[in-house]
Amino acid sequence: MASVKSTITEEFLTCSSCFEIYKDPKTLPCLHSFCKDCINNFTQKRTSVCSYPCPICKESFQLPKNGADGLKTNFFLKNFIEFVISTKKVRKLCSFCLLKGENIDATSLCLTCKDLLCPECADHRHRSTTLTFHHRVVPLSEVTTGKYDDEIRSKQQIPCSQHKEEDLRFFCETCDVTVCRECIFIAHQNHRCIDSSEARKKIEDYMTSLLNSLRQKIQTYQNAEEKAVNSLTKIENEKKEMNESLEKQMNDIIQSMVNSKKRIEEELNEFVKSRENILHQQEEYIESERKLLDETYSFCSNILRCGSDIEILSMKKEIKERLSKLQAENNGEKCYTVEIDLPDIKFCDKINCFQIVRKSNDKETNTPGDEKIAFINKEMKRDKNDKTATQVFQKKPGTFSVKDEEKEPKKPHYISAAWIDDNTVAVIDQGNQSLKLLSREHSVIKSVATSNCTEVSSFKKGIACKSGDIIHIFNSSLELQKSFSAVTTLLTCHPQSTEVCWMSGLNKICILRNNDVKEIAIYEPNRQSHFRNPRYGHVLINSTFAVSDWDEKCVFLIGKSGCIARRKYIDSNPRPGPISSDSSCNLYVCDFQSDSILIFTLGGATLRSVKIGAIAPNPQSIAIMSGKLALITNGRSILEVDLNKFC
Repeated sequence: MASVKSTITEEFLTCSSCFEIYKDPKTLPCLHSFCKDCINNFTQKRTSVCSYPCPICKESFQLPKNGADGLKTNFFLKNFIEFVISTKKVRKLCSFCLLKGENIDATSLCLTCKDLLCPECADHRHRSTTLTFHHRVVPLSEVTTGKYDDEIRSKQQIPCSQHKEEDLRFFCETCDVTVCRECIFIAHQNHRCIDSSEARKKIEDYMTSLLNSLRQKIQTYQNAEEKAVNSLTKIENEKKEMNESLEKQMNDIIQSMVNSKKRIEEELNEFVKSRENILHQQEEYIESERKLLDETYSFCSNILRCGSDIEILSMKKEIKERLSKLQAENNGEKCYTVEIDLPDIKFCDKINCFQIVRKSNDKETNTPGDEKIAFINKEMKRDKNDKTATQVFQKKPGTFSVKDEEKEPKKPHYISAAWIDDNTVAVIDQGNQSLKLLSREHSVIKSVATSNCTEVSSFKKGIACKSGDIIHIFNSSLELQKSFSAVTTLLTCHPQSTEVCWMSGLNKICILRNNDVKEIAIYEPNRQSHFRNPRYGHVLINSTFAVSDWDEKCVFLIGKSGCIARRKYIDSNPRPGPISSDSSCNLYVCDFQSDSILIFTLGGATLRSVKIGAIAPNPQSIAIMSGKLALITNGRSILEVDLNKFC
């Protein structure tokens, strides 16, 4: 029994509501026990309900009509508490002397009737009657050692609730309840009643089986709990590692930013120094020209003011020639001034953190006539010394063929195409006077009749196509939304653009955004004429414009403000054709006559010229998707070409 007492903790004997040793413990259906008074206290707070939640597991239980008194008493806890208290080394008073009002320390315990006895009562009084003569009295010092624990526990009984003088000793199998002797003769006649030890043997195997099953369930929950704990530990460890990694990355980023700042400072200093050199040269040149003018002016004014008639007349011819020559020279070219803006510095998400961004409006206001100033904008002239190699593209591309072409009234003639998304394109079939949406599965999704349509472009909310001098705006279902007239050139754009742009006349660009049209005037510093015959145009992803002019035989590169930044002259016969661009703002210009695509940068530098006559002779349009795929039409077919093959 000592081992049993060691396995029962004080917590097991403590009420979880009042945190004291149980007093008259009552057990709920969920097997949680509380003091009777504790149950009455928390049920009285909710008098308007019939069921109450267990304070521990929250399982509902019904309270009998007589309250906590009607709940089953946990005699196991009650007896065990009495047993533990009786065997503890604490001061105990003699039970017999207490009846006389005397507080005498007990030194012995009667194992038969459980009375605590002082030395006098133990030796002379307790066993002095015929009823108590055979009672077994032992010293308390031996009881506290655990010597009599088994005997004490075996003699603990549960009194019958119906017959207070009797203990429960039997089990009625018929009614499935414990009974006393009086119960058997009064309320359980002719029932099958057996001894409690026999009944225990019968149910012990069944209870053991249930406990084993419960133990397995407990083990399952323990395993799940361990997994949860391990997961929490794993998360905490990973969090710690991630914080350390974050700290390291932050330090690396800071160091990278510091290094980037130093590099940008060096680049900026070099940029400023180069521009300062330009301005110094310009200042020296202008100063030298001014001195020459000052000297001429001083000589002529002095001779006119102080010279005699003969002296003046003798120098007439020389003075006149000199003044006429100076007067005839272009003062604008002599006083040429370079407008220089420092570049912006912005933070970017690239590895360098900072980068210098050249302003798009950096320009020279005029062109000097003297070679002493090396500021000639060579990109404004035809680059006849361009030695960029011409490549020949012969690999077979993908073909955007269309099913059931033979069912069309006329043979299709595809003159323009635009990407809608990775799987859909819009094409103009001039042969059948229609605008079509084609899927990658080569089927026509939808078609709408158009008259004399020559160019098509897609944007985020739909499709635009040019017919004569009119531009038609369709939604994604090819339903006409609106039209605009006086259109000179449709400016194609990338599929995610929110704007539709076109040229009206020769001096303005119109931009349709939502339902508003904005006009931008086109101008070129220090030049009176610019466009003569614009035929094709394109809007780059940085919102700048490129326009092919057939008469000028060049591509005009126009800034967002409408300022013509430069001209890219192209040796093409007859003229530069349709334009598109990739994600790096490199431009691709079709050359119908030479069966090629010319590729150059926004700065006008030629990258390469690709011959595509083997796969797409006479290219009539080009459209680029995400900087990866080019869609080319040449009347007979629609070709899909990987741009990486152009490199």
